[in-house]
This record gives sequence, C-alpha cells and structure tokens, in this order.
Amino acid sequence: MNAKYIVVAMAIAALAFPSVGQSVKFKVLHNFGSSQDGNHPSGPLLLDSAGNLYGATGGGPGLDGYGVAFELTPLRSGGWKETLLHAFVSTEGSPSPWGAFIEDSAGNLYGTTIGGPVSPSEAYELSPSTAGWTHSTLYTDGAGPGLLMDSTGNLYGFIGPGQLNDGAIGELSPGSIGWTYSQLYSLCNFSGCPEGVNALAPPIWDEKGNLWGTTFEGGIGRPACTNDGIGCGVIYAMTPNSDGTWTYHVVHRFASSPTDGQFPAGGLVVDPAGSFYGSTEGGGPHNNGTIFRLGYTAGKWKGTMLFDFPNCLKGCYPMGTIVRDSAGNLYGMAQGGPNNCGGLSCGVVYRLSPQSNGTWKYSVLIDLSETTGGVLPFYGLTLDGKGNLYGVTDNFGKYGGGTVFEITQ
Repeated sequence: MNAKYIVVAMAIAALAFPSVGQSVKFKVLHNFGSSQDGNHPSGPLLLDSAGNLYGATGGGPGLDGYGVAFELTPLRSGGWKETLLHAFVSTEGSPSPWGAFIEDSAGNLYGTTIGGPVSPSEAYELSPSTAGWTHSTLYTDGAGPGLLMDSTGNLYGFIGPGQLNDGAIGELSPGSIGWTYSQLYSLCNFSGCPEGVNALAPPIWDEKGNLWGTTFEGGIGRPACTNDGIGCGVIYAMTPNSDGTWTYHVVHRFASSPTDGQFPAGGLVVDPAGSFYGSTEGGGPHNNGTIFRLGYTAGKWKGTMLFDFPNCLKGCYPMGTIVRDSAGNLYGMAQGGPNNCGGLSCGVVYRLSPQSNGTWKYSVLIDLSETTGGVLPFYGLTLDGKGNLYGVTDNFGKYGGGTVFEITQ
C-alpha cells in the first residue's frame, strides 16, 4: 500500500482571505476557570443525539486539580447548563483526561488520560445512573489520546506499551470479568522510526473495516524532515486478517518532497468516495502547515495538497482533526491570526471549500482575537447536522481558563 505523495502547486488553492461575512455568528457557550469549575479543555467535544456536549479539562477544581469531565445541556432560554460528571483525582492512578470522549448505545462515555503518578496513561469509562456518574478504569498501561469503538463495543487506538515500550495499536474487548487487552501492532522504539510514533488522535474506520490514522512523528528523518531526526509523521492503515490478526501499512511518510506537509497534529476524516483529508502543523512551501487529501486512483494512493498556509496573518500551524460537511467543505482550527493576545497566538477558525473548477477556497470564519471566546485552539471542531460548529479554546475567556463556543452559518 505504499503511495507516492503528489504535491500540487499552490495555484490549485484559491486564496480568499476576507472573512466569510455577517452570516457567520460566534457565541460563547461556557467560560472555564471559576473556582468550582475545570479549566483548560483537553480535547475536542462529543455531541450526542440530544444535542448535549461532552468534554474534559486538564485542570481544576479541588486540591488535586487534575481536571473534570463535563456536560453542557442546551436550555430553552438559549443558554447552556454545565454539569460536572467527574472530578479526576490522583488516587485513580493516571488522572488528567486527554482527548475526546466516545459514547456507546447505553450512554456510557469512554476516554483516556495523559499520565500520572501510578501509570503512564489509562483508558476509562464514565457510566450514568440515577445517583450520578461512576468512573471505572479499564486499562492502565498506556492509552490515547482518544479511542475508537466498533459495532460490538470493542475499543481501538494507541493502547499498550508495545514490545519495546514505545507504544502499540491495541484493542480492548469487554467481557463478564472485565476488559481484555490484545496488541494488534507494536511500534518500534528507535529514533527516526520509519513506521511512525506518537499519535495525537485515534484512528477512524473506512467502509471496509480497516483502521486509518496518522502519527505526529516517525517516518522520514533528516535531511528531509526539519526536526532532529525523529521523523515528520506518517499516514497508516491497519487491515484485518482472516485469522484475527491485523497488518500495519505505511501509506505515506510526510516530508517525502521539499514542499510536503510535516507533523500531522490531528487525525483523518473520510468522504463517501473513500478519500481521506487531514492537516499538518508544519511543512508546505512556506513551512506554515498544509491541508491535504489522500485518494485512491489508478491502483495507488495519491496525495494532493489542497492548501498551503502562506503566512500567519490568516492562520498557520493547524492543529486537531478537521471536519467535513455534506457539501464537502472542510473546517478546522489554526494558530496565528492578525493580532497577538497577551503574548499568545490567538488563533482562527477556517473553512476550505471545493470550487467547481477543481480549486479550493480558503476563508477565515472567525478570528478569535476579535471575540471574547478565548485563544489557543489546540483541538478540532465538532459539526452537527445543521452545519453548526462547536469547539474549545485553551486560554482566556471570562475566567482565564478557556471556553466552549458555537459557530452558526
């Protein structure tokens, strides 16, 4: 499944730097950082079928201050009510949550942590009941950020230490006596690992039941990659075999050309035709990051650079997984912007739209420096069925702990 990544000239991307217009509305739904609340969101949001939002913060409240899991419920008055589902504490082992939640058909939430005093990171479950939410630890030997679930309730992602303690792609399966771990693929543990290391988002499914994702590092090292030889990331696929094992394929190694993207700081999104879309935090002709498409044509995978961020005035260094609407528009968050927010990069929310002539049009939906919605957009957006976008910022807002916001178009 090796693929040659084809970099298309900047001319294919039509630049449209003015913002989209007055039809776009920005609203802060919640400000973090009050004395009884969490602060600094630590992953993108989950939207359930009833319109409730779920997420986690990396800090506050309480003596431990390891973060909280929260729910935001829309009110008839137009406001939103926050409910704290769980406050993470050191006695749970690896307490600070990191990554997005996923939800099963019973309303249970599953997430991962970033690490702590007892174990490197964990997979956990939050279960609702009439008495509140119960926290259960599922796995304690490394997990995340984020998880993926199949139709029978098995969990997948970067789970487990691997054979050489540099991580693995693994599966957690529920049973009558708890959860069983299976290692699907062990990553290598040496500098410049060509197979990829350090994933910042969970994989996704394609229509055939294969797993697809990215790693932030690994792949091609110096001189093509601009870092110290660790590598600039890869796109990978995991295909299931008839005997229950899985095979790992490197589909693309970033930095494979002088203008290729580098360091994908998010996962992939797939369209109905089976093409994948993503972004890189660095690389491109101006080394400010790229947005790309990977499609299968003429018997091989080919990549196209849809947009190269030419400077930081209208955004640069995109982070988080992009989302795609039914019209094929791509949405994401990036650092940069025209203003400096107290020494911090304010950030922007952008849209990339396909044009009838095959080009793509880049527009800034929201310049965060012109709102009270916080700064530092480290994570991706969440899209509802009406085209509304939901996201989080890490800093600023009313109490200084970041925000949850909504964009309507």
